[in-house]
Amino acid sequence: MTNENISQGVRAALSSMRQHNRRTVIQSATLKIGNFDFDCTAYDISLGGIRLKVDMPIKQGTNVFVQLRNKIKQTARVVWAADGFMGLSFTENPESVKVGLGSLANGLT
Repeated sequence: MTNENISQGVRAALSSMRQHNRRTVIQSATLKIGNFDFDCTAYDISLGGIRLKVDMPIKQGTNVFVQLRNKIKQTARVVWAADGFMGLSFTENPESVKVGLGSLANGLT
């Protein structure tokens, strides 16, 4: 089995375990931790969380705010970090997240 086949299998398994479907987005975002703002890039989003590329390590379990499009702010918790990427789980319920995301939530369930 090649690495590509393994990666596809891992992606398929993870996808089936997710509670919410994801949408690919590649856009600027701001991660706010306490009084500090960090520029980052959002790569995908769901009603349950978001994947970001950030140029500094942030500890798993850290509570943060993520801001997209200079207006959408969601509270979240870091659930994983690896190779410059991190996964955040939104702390609000999916319906509140959907309202907060506005048009970014179109098609997300």
